[in-house]
Amino acid sequence: MAEALLYNHLMDYGESGIYPFHMPGHKLGKGLESFPLLKLDLTEISGMDNLYEAEGVIAKAQELAAATFAADETVFLVNGSTTGVIASVLGVCNPGDELIIARNSHCSAYHGMILGDIIPRYINPQVINEYGLLGGISTEDVREAVKSYPDAKAVFITSPTYEGFSSDIKKIADLCHSYGKLLIVDEAHGAHFNFHSAFPKSAVTCGADIVIQSLHKTLPALTQSALLHFKGNRLDKNRVKQMIRLIQTSSPSYILMGMMDWLRSHLDERKDEIFNTYIENLINFRDDLKDLKKIKLLEKELNHRYAIEEIDISRLVFYTGRSNKSGLEIDKILRDHYKIQMELSSEIHFLGISTIVDTKEAFDYLAEVLIDLDKKLMINEEKTDTYNVIYPISNVKISPREAFYSKKEKIPLEKSEGKISAEFVVLYPPGIPILSPGEEITRIHIEQIIKGLKKKQIIDVIV
Repeated sequence: MAEALLYNHLMDYGESGIYPFHMPGHKLGKGLESFPLLKLDLTEISGMDNLYEAEGVIAKAQELAAATFAADETVFLVNGSTTGVIASVLGVCNPGDELIIARNSHCSAYHGMILGDIIPRYINPQVINEYGLLGGISTEDVREAVKSYPDAKAVFITSPTYEGFSSDIKKIADLCHSYGKLLIVDEAHGAHFNFHSAFPKSAVTCGADIVIQSLHKTLPALTQSALLHFKGNRLDKNRVKQMIRLIQTSSPSYILMGMMDWLRSHLDERKDEIFNTYIENLINFRDDLKDLKKIKLLEKELNHRYAIEEIDISRLVFYTGRSNKSGLEIDKILRDHYKIQMELSSEIHFLGISTIVDTKEAFDYLAEVLIDLDKKLMINEEKTDTYNVIYPISNVKISPREAFYSKKEKIPLEKSEGKISAEFVVLYPPGIPILSPGEEITRIHIEQIIKGLKKKQIIDVIV
């Protein structure tokens, strides 16, 4: 048999003994080993309903999901939260409309603006200067934006962020509605919020009009399993659903839909038992690490600061700016020497994703390793550089769509001041565009990109 390179690589990782503090939330199939996946792989035959004209079992499954997640109506997404984000942007805006959008939005939101010829009006999240990370979106910044752009159709923000920082969605939703604006919340990393009071409140219960959640990020679901929730009656739900049908596969996976329905049923039946144990493990883990000296686990001291309403305690964010080793180096040590794979790392932090399938033994092992590692590290001059999270005010010259389809040329970045960007420039982390198509390139942009990349760069600009 010919070599199946990707398949073998995946199987090797699953059998390597590495513990995954990363997505997807089922952590290499914990609790899902006995699922007969191939028997779930069906199509729209008699009795199996149709996702896009749901009247039978899919319609009922979606109704049950809406009840569990406190929504008025819920739609299954089988191409991930990306589908929900793009469909929401296209569903509430017409070509040429303005959208007030947080600059730390996922790239899918930018792609939606390109597809729909929508004009972005950016607002920036607060900056946590002491850690070089991004916080939340302040209500006052939203107020200023809706007053400055009275014709904008909606406000789009991400809450929680990748680091688990949630904004005050209740106040932002009330503000948006008082100005006649819709609120869309990308809550991809918060699908677990509604299952325990130890987590931030879900945007669904805080009054957002559309909320998008990725089940596979923080719950034991297969990758691309996601939900779009509607709340209230301020928008045309059918138009958003029409957009989902427009951009999502015409062959929606019954495996994903069936397993989302099973997960909802499982959580409905055992929610208290599962989440109470999980929260106890999380609290004990955090208590075990409170005396770390060189690695700092970010805690609730961030609540109500930097426009953060509440942190998500399930998101394990470790600041390394006071250590003699970077987050990247510690991440590699954890992987190579201790068989622990984290989700993300940078010069100043590393991050793990925990879910309900993580056991006490897993938390104890990670705590033991970090305590031992912390003793071996040395105190270093603290790093406070925030170049990768501070952005100049955006001057949008043309729409992202016009820029995307315009005639372009490549020029040295250092000669691009005053030109219009024809591409995205994104530094990871945090993965937020320093430049996006249609924006004027300034001297600050150039300096930030050069500093971030530490090398000369060629960039596409509009001719």
